[in-house]
This record gives sequence, C-alpha cells and structure tokens, in this order.
Amino acid sequence: MIELKDPLNYLKGLFPEFMFELRGDFFSYHLRPEILDHIAERLASIRVLNPMKEGLNSEPISGEIEYEKRKLINPSSSSAGVFYDGIRLQSILYTLIKKEERGLEHIHIVITNQLIVTWDEADRRYHLRTGVYGFPSIISLSGIVEAPAKPREFYIMKKMGVPLPELRKTFDGRFIDYGDRRIPDVLKGYLIQAIFYSLIGEPFCSDRGCRLFNAHWQEEMIYAQLESPYEFCERHREFIR
Repeated sequence: MIELKDPLNYLKGLFPEFMFELRGDFFSYHLRPEILDHIAERLASIRVLNPMKEGLNSEPISGEIEYEKRKLINPSSSSAGVFYDGIRLQSILYTLIKKEERGLEHIHIVITNQLIVTWDEADRRYHLRTGVYGFPSIISLSGIVEAPAKPREFYIMKKMGVPLPELRKTFDGRFIDYGDRRIPDVLKGYLIQAIFYSLIGEPFCSDRGCRLFNAHWQEEMIYAQLESPYEFCERHREFIR
C-alpha cells in the first residue's frame, strides 16, 4: 500500500471544514472475530471467474474461503489475478460499517490493492475499474495501473512479441505502472471523485483537464491528474469554493 499522508493533506487543504480520519486496513478496523468465517466466504463468492460471462463464484470451495480468511487476518499479504465484483464488494463492506456511521454526514472511501470489476450490459462483459463509487466508495490502486488502457501501439507491439521490459522503456511516462512514484498524485483525483459522488451524486466531468474527468486511457488519466494546466474546470472550482 502506498503512503497516504500527501493525498490526505491535499484533501484537508481543499475541504478545510471536513474532518478526515485515516484508519488503516478496512477489515482490521471494522471486522469482528465472530464473523470472520462468514465474511471470508462472502468474499470468495464474489470472485469473477470469467470476465466474458456474467456470473460469480457462487459455491466457493474450502481452499478459496481459507485464502480469503488468510488475507483478512494478514492484510499485508499480496494476491494476484483475483477479480472481485465491485458492486457486491461494496455491499459487503457496507454491512461492516457501524450503524452510526452510515448516514450522509459520513463519507467512507476504501483504498485497496485488489482488482475490482463491474459488469457492462453494453458489451456483455466485465470491465476493470479504478473506482466504484457509492457507500462506501472503493478505489483500486491496481486499477489505476490496469483499468485505463495503455497506448494502442503498446498492445500492437506486445502481440508482436516485444518483451515487457522493452515495452516499458519504449512507452516510458505514457502509462502508470506498479511502484510508480506518480500514483499518490493520481490517487488524489479519484479521492475527489469519490467525495463528489457523495456530495452531489456525480463523480465525473466532461472536461478532459479536470481531475473529475472519467479517463478510459492511461494518457487521458495522466493528463487530467498530472499534466493539465488547471486542477478543476470552472464549474467544479466554484463548487469547491
């Protein structure tokens, strides 16, 4: 997990009347020991097995449940290649939040390394997401790397068999990669989107230079979050004021 102090200070500067609290791992903070097995089973059941087919892992095997249990007990453990339905994950997280914090006066944002997806009826497949906004909102750090598409030429050269280290060198700076020092600054924009969803029900902006722009390509994301001459369009600047 990345260092969150700088993004947190950024939010405090934008919204000085808000109270912010950084709580660490969500499950370590909220999960009660007596429901550990139940939550592990629920997490195993919302895995997406085939991104091209709607449906989840409705009958998880014991090994999958134990895998989730180990991750809950040791949140620093890494995982790879597991996709979770973002909407159903949101539902599980919501049930763990204390009742007194479920009102509109609280905004919960969960930052995770897990890969989250949602089903798209338009093309009948699951898509990786950077953020799933709601209560709580979920932002995937792995999604920042994997969800927005890399430059088209990247995929052409990859199909031609160009090794990944050479691709990274060729497209240096044109996409965010794991361990990228720019991730905390990119994260700021997605945190703002989550806050705007909670405040007005709309996290996105059509202005490609605004931090609330819904980027589908890595280069769009990099421009909106890092390279634009302004942080917010006039409408969103006025709202923040």
